[in-house]
Parts: sequence; structure tokens; C-alpha cells
Amino acid sequence: MSPIRPADPAVPVDPSGAHPRAGRTRRSFIRGVAVAGASTAAASALQAAGVADLVGDSAVAAGAPTPFSSFSAIAPSAADRLEVPDGFRADVLISWGDAFENTDGTRLTYGFNNDFLAFLELDGRPDEGLLFVNHEYPAPFFQHGNRDPKTKTPEQIAIEQESVGNSVVHVRRVDGLWQVVSPSPYNRRITGAEPGCEITGPLRGTVQQNADGTPVTVGSVAAGSLANCSGGITPWGTTLSCEENYDGYWGDASAFAYGWKHAPGTDEYDEKAHAHYGWVVEHDPYDASSTPRKHTALGRFRHENTAFRHVAGKPFVLYMGDDKAGEGVYKFVSDRQFLPGRRAHNLRILEEGTLYIAKWSPEGRRRFTSQDEGKAGGALATATSGTGEWVAVQTSELVDCAALLRKRIGTAEYDLHFATNRPEDVEVDEDGTVYVSFTNNTGSGVWDYHGSIRKLQEAGGDPTATTFTWSDYADGGPTGRTTAGEEGFSSCDNLVFDSANNLWVVTDISSSSLNKDSAAHYRYHANNAVFMIPRSGPNAGVAFRFANMPIEAEGTGPYFDADERTLFVNVQHPGEETPSAAGATYGDPSTYSSWWPAGSRSDDYNPSLPRPSTVAITRVAADAPDPGTPVLPPVAPGAGQPAVPSRPAAPAPGATPSGKTTVDVPERLSSATLRRRGVRVGFRVREPARVTITVQVRIPRIGRRSARMLTIGRVARTVPAGSGSVQVRPGAVARAALLAARGRSLSARAVLEVRPTRKGGAPVRRSDAFRVR
Repeated sequence: MSPIRPADPAVPVDPSGAHPRAGRTRRSFIRGVAVAGASTAAASALQAAGVADLVGDSAVAAGAPTPFSSFSAIAPSAADRLEVPDGFRADVLISWGDAFENTDGTRLTYGFNNDFLAFLELDGRPDEGLLFVNHEYPAPFFQHGNRDPKTKTPEQIAIEQESVGNSVVHVRRVDGLWQVVSPSPYNRRITGAEPGCEITGPLRGTVQQNADGTPVTVGSVAAGSLANCSGGITPWGTTLSCEENYDGYWGDASAFAYGWKHAPGTDEYDEKAHAHYGWVVEHDPYDASSTPRKHTALGRFRHENTAFRHVAGKPFVLYMGDDKAGEGVYKFVSDRQFLPGRRAHNLRILEEGTLYIAKWSPEGRRRFTSQDEGKAGGALATATSGTGEWVAVQTSELVDCAALLRKRIGTAEYDLHFATNRPEDVEVDEDGTVYVSFTNNTGSGVWDYHGSIRKLQEAGGDPTATTFTWSDYADGGPTGRTTAGEEGFSSCDNLVFDSANNLWVVTDISSSSLNKDSAAHYRYHANNAVFMIPRSGPNAGVAFRFANMPIEAEGTGPYFDADERTLFVNVQHPGEETPSAAGATYGDPSTYSSWWPAGSRSDDYNPSLPRPSTVAITRVAADAPDPGTPVLPPVAPGAGQPAVPSRPAAPAPGATPSGKTTVDVPERLSSATLRRRGVRVGFRVREPARVTITVQVRIPRIGRRSARMLTIGRVARTVPAGSGSVQVRPGAVARAALLAARGRSLSARAVLEVRPTRKGGAPVRRSDAFRVR
């Protein structure tokens, strides 16, 4: 099967330019932002006064309830578990190191530290799609054990290069659960070394100057992509990946350096000499042979994400944030309009245009008077609304926007009017209002520990306007509410709205501050989490905790599938602080701070290597034969550990591990291939087990021989937790039967039987069907 690229959407476009399903995706047009964080205390007062809707300033109407519209909020947790409310199940779809394949025989490995995620529906089928995923940065300690960038071997550097970049993963929903389709013509990896990515725009093939006057070369091709944090989608069917913290990969002098200079042929990673990284990269996820393109017209800075806006008759506009405390918010105005159905034209939209940075008056940052109240910040010292203008970035400044703008504008002026408190997410409401998620800025003189959301409205509603008004819309922090799950959130990161206009928020408190006595201002929050904030009704503006992350992890890239029956969430960097802990030893899980997802450090269960993973969360049907578990891993509390607050204790270790057990075969196979080579069967198991894989083909009636189900082969082996594959080959009798039935379309299936090796482990059975022709 060859990849099928969807046509550029030729449907009427609403004023925001949204794709027909854009309202259901993380990086398309959100449906407004509800009041959150510390403002939820005000929600109670307003509700008591009879005010139910806190966000009536938006004209966006709520849709029908979704499967996620109601749940019992869960309490904060510091445990090494991923937790969702009762009535939901969480299943690990794919983890770092898992293998998947393209139909051309290329064997791929899922990368590390998955961040941005987009679900792209295939051919209008809500049960099948592509996941486009960013892999932000490596973790040398967990990957090969060498934390010293000065002594890395080329082989260790190659491991790190392969682990970053992007993944395109074909997924299908079978019996209500998502699983990876492998092999598939869509499956692909972009790594830190390959493929060659085309560089476009005004700086392509030029030599520019750094802020210190030294030369920096911009080539025409860059080796792969790295530091991909968040991203976005476009209405012409491509995805955008944002290269954020691109500095430090080549060098070996800083605490965050990776030392790639110690491998041959890696000079282009030197960010001072070559401007090959730090760009927005455009991908065609539907074509595994396509060339990614890095757009210099969008500027080079610590890109976090993108959010577009299109008004008919106006140039296409893209908003972006520079994810660093004290940096700015940008807008790109293309020289071109988005024209539905004109794919060749639209693919050049991001190559030509003008980049602007926001100038805020009276000031860009939210500053507090002191570190009072347990370092939660003193009184707010700055205005909560004002005006602004868009200042054009010169072409010569595109190569290093922040440094060169500071040089032109002056540091004092830049800090006053252009600097903000770490813009991690920018989203656009359907009415054109821009919302910016400022995570925090804990620097001296600012002391914004919990972050805020700000809204920006272009003059006259024109996306190409050069002036705007702004106001602080919500701020994070403890709410003072005592009901479990309503304590409030801090350091908001990614935002997404469902079709019912509920706001979903993931948090990004630094791992070094989570559950630490030295960071008492975050103690109320415990682990990072996912929150849902209703937009209207009696609970409008109240942040309800929906999911807890494991130890030292954050949830990233929340994205609903096409029919909103599943929320995909990436679990990034579990156990992140392990390398800095005394006694941490590579290869010895007992010294790791997290054992997730195969084990739980807090429950003293199954010491394991922590692995960043993509999780699918679904509501459990009342009559579901397999309800799964709301806790990953599904283990009982360990000795001295209390049960999870506000819910029954997690299932015992003997609980059926079916939530992560899958089997996968190609959709179709030729009879000749099956006779000669057999079929490759992929599988995944949650824990060490004895697996038996049986391949059966239904042979139709031939002559006097009646129809029958024929077992063509069987393979049994003991395997560790994780993914694997086996080649099941037919015996002589099966080959003869297949030869006699050649020319007919046959139904077949692969059956996986799993028997955990631990005492009391419950057996699991899974199957996947395919066609033989």
C-alpha cells in the first residue's frame, strides 16, 4: 500500500480558517480560555452571587458533552503512577525504544522525551490515523550511562542523535483500544542526523552575523532535526515542529551540553558557526519519503509552538512564542493567503513574509514585589491590561532574533516592553483572540512562580494589524479550595479545548522543584498533572484535576482523537532528576527515582528503566469486558503507602495486564509471500511472560474438502516486558493448502496468548485479522 496524501481541504473556510476538524485538535483553533489557577477562588464567590459563566466575553458556543465532560476529580499525588479518574482507563500506546516498521522493511525505534503530539485522521475514518510526535532531547544517563560530554564516544553520540527528532506512527482502534499498525507505509522517524532537511526562506545559503559580530553560515540542507518541543498543524495538511533549546548539542563546556563535537562530521551542530537548528520545521506526515523544510522566514529562537489564523482575503498569520523567561511573543504575516485546494501555493506560505515581535505597554512582564508567602510571590506590581504594537524583525536579525533584537533595541528597553514570563503556548480563539500561556519567571525582580494566561486582541479584529490591546486573563496558584482535585494548578503549559468548550491544561513545574521542601510554594500541587476547566455552567472557572503524572514527569502534547473518545497525552522525562542524585548508577534501577511505566518506585513494585511514553486515555463503557485500569502501572500500594486519595486502591499485581497487550500484523499479504516467507507478527506485553503466537487462515471449500480453519504456524517463547516481533512460517501441509487456494481472497488472523511469568499473573489473549490474496 502506498501512502495516500489527502487533498488540500477545498471546503469553505470559516473566518478563523479552521480545518473541518480543527476545533478538536490541540494546535488548531481553541474555543476560548476559562479562568484558572488562583482565579478559581473568585469563581466560588461569583457562583455564590449567582454568576455561573465566568467567560461570557467570548461568543463561542459550547457543543454537546463529550465522554470527558464529567468525572470525579482526583487528589494531588506524589506517587510514581499515572492516575486518571474512576470510569476511565489509561493504556500505554508506545514507549521510548519500542520498535515499529515501514512496509519497505525499515525498522524504526520510538524516540526519547516525546513532547508535541498531533492526531491526524486517515481517509475520514475516526478509528484510524497518524500520530505525529516530537522527541525533544536525549537523556545520556538512561541511554548509555555517560554523563560527561567531554568523554562521549561516537557510538554514544549516535544513540542520542537517533533518539531525538520526530516520529510518525500509524495507529488503529481495535475493540475500543488504540494500537500501533506495523508495518505501515506511513511509519517514519526523523532523527537528529537524518534525513536532510531543506532550508527555505530569505537566509537560505547565506552567511549572517551573530550578535557578537562573528559569522554564522546558513546552508541549504540541515542534517535532521533536534530540540523539537511543541508544534502545530496547518490547514493544508502538514505539521509544524518547533526546534527549541538547540544550543549546547555540539559543545561540551556547559552543564546542559551534549558534546556531539566528539563524533566525526558534526560541525554543523555548532550553533555559533552554523544556523541549521532553531527553526520551525514543516513536515508532510502522509508521505514518508517527503523532505522536511526549515523556514528561516519564521526566525531562529527557542520556538515552543505555533498557532495560525486565517481571514478570507487576508495574508496567512502564524503566532509563536520564545520559550524562555524574559523573551518575546512573535507573529509572522505571510506574503501569501491560504487558498483551499491550492496545495502547491500553500506549501510556500511559510517561506515568504514579515516577522514581528510584540511590544507591550506599559510593561510585558508580570512582576511581583517580593518572594513573600513561601516564595509564592508578593503583591502584583505591574498593570493587568494595556496596549501594544507589532515591531518588525529585520531580515539580518532572523538568524538569532532575541540576541540581535536586544542589541538593536537595548537591554533595558527590551526587558521593559518586549520581555515576557516564558511564553510556552500561544493559541487562537475562533473569534480571533490570541491567548498566551506564560508558564512562570522565577528570576530576581520578577518572582512570578505560578504563571498566567494573557489574551491579545488585534486592532479591528484584523490579524495583520500592527497594534493590539491586551489583558491578563487568569493566573495560576493555590485556590484555597479544600475539595480534593480543586486545589488549583501552577505553571500552565499546553492548552487544548474540547468541542464542549472545556479547557484542558497540562502543567510544567520543574522536576527539581516538585515535592521539594526547598520549593514550598509548589507543595500543594504535588506531581505535574492534567486539569479540565469548564467554560460555563455552575462549575465555570474551577480547575478540576483529571490526571496525575509519575515522579519527575510532565504531561505534554494533549490531543483528542477525531471523535473525542480518546485523549492522547505524552508522559515526558519520568525520573528526570535521577542523574543528579547521589548514588545513581547506570543499569541499576534501584537507584532510579522513577520506575514508570513498567514499575512504581513509590509502591516498591518492579524496579525498571523509566521510559517516556504516549498514553491513550478513554472512558470505560458500562458493559466493557475489559475495563482496564485508571492507574499505571496497575499495582497495589506498597508497604506503608496509603491508598490513592478519593478512589479505591489500585488493582492488585495479579490484575489482568491487558491494557498494554497488543498484537499486530499487516492488513494484507500475498499468498505467495505467506507460503514462502510466512508473516511477521508484532506484539507488546506489559510484563515478562510466556507468549504463544498462532497464525490461522480460513481455507474455503475446495472440491470435496469442506472449509476449515488451518493453523499454518505457531511460535512460543519467553519475553521481557515491551515490544517484539516473530516470523511465523508455514509448514509443508499449510504451504500445500495455500497453494491449492491461490487466486482466492482468504481471511486470516494472528492470535497472541500471554501467560505472565510471575505467580498469580492472569493470562491474556489478543488477535488481529488480515487478508491473504
